[in-house]
Amino acid sequence: MNWFKKIKRYFREEEVPAPAEEVNPQAVIPLSETLPEMPALPVPGEEEDEFPHWLTSEDTLRDEGVIYGLSGTDPQEKIGIIASIYKKHAARYIRTQEELTEKIGELNLVLEKKNSALSDLSLKAAGVLQQEPREENILRVTVGLVLSLGMCAGNYFLIREGIRYGFPEQAEWIAWGVFLTGMFSLYYTTSVIHNEDRVTWRRVLEELGMPLAASLFVYVQVVAQMPWYKSLGFLLFTFFAFLLSGKLFLGSLARLKKEFTLFKANRHLQQEKTAAGTDWKDDMELLEKDMEKIRLEKWKIVSILNETEAAINRLNADKEAVINLFLSEYHLAKDYKDRLSGTQISKIIR
Repeated sequence: MNWFKKIKRYFREEEVPAPAEEVNPQAVIPLSETLPEMPALPVPGEEEDEFPHWLTSEDTLRDEGVIYGLSGTDPQEKIGIIASIYKKHAARYIRTQEELTEKIGELNLVLEKKNSALSDLSLKAAGVLQQEPREENILRVTVGLVLSLGMCAGNYFLIREGIRYGFPEQAEWIAWGVFLTGMFSLYYTTSVIHNEDRVTWRRVLEELGMPLAASLFVYVQVVAQMPWYKSLGFLLFTFFAFLLSGKLFLGSLARLKKEFTLFKANRHLQQEKTAAGTDWKDDMELLEKDMEKIRLEKWKIVSILNETEAAINRLNADKEAVINLFLSEYHLAKDYKDRLSGTQISKIIR
């Protein structure tokens, strides 16, 4: 027999009964809202503890409120117990919520990195496809370098033949000395003839003096052996060969380095253009597929997170409903306490 029937029985025994209608206990102590159902969302790895019977049974909870109200006990103790029980049940959901939120944060970070990589790769591919190769003349410069070497070699052999008239036994070594002396101006990459800047007399003397002296030395060796016009041609040819062949050789070397750099850059650009249409495209598609997988995984986790948050909200709502139900019965019983005698209260509480 629950506490409502006991109260109704004592009211019938000691009060004047109404002749035409029966006393309805629900009219004396109105029912509060129905207690919500307990959440059924499972938490992996843990077995959910059952709620106490007095907390899940609406009649038993009402009886608890009546007992507290009639006995004058402070309801905060019972409310604290109810809150701690719901807090214990909500803890597993809160822990799951934190883990899922952390997992979503990690997926967002990975997604952001992959999206950044995809954007960088797309911009790089677009830039490569728009870029045009620069003009390079490595073949022409290479041929020029070979020709300058041929000019230097021909000038050396010509000097050697002229030196043999004066120094037949040491012609080889003397020819090398005269050749290198005449090529002294080789260290300047631009001849004074092609230099548009102001040139000092020291620069002119340095550049023209040594080639002229070397050519005159060779001229002296051949002038007695050849007609004057051949000797003069010998002098002029070796002199201008000294002036120009060395400059052409050094200039071709410097130009070859630049052209080779352009050649490598153009080749690298062509490789990147090819990669932009094949390998990079495959990489971008792979990144998009990975991002799509991450999004699907993320939305699955978001769905579970929403269920977890919904379970937490249901627990909080259930806790408020249980506390309100308990307090409503407590206040109703407390209001009726003055209408009952001590004996009646003792019988009800027992």
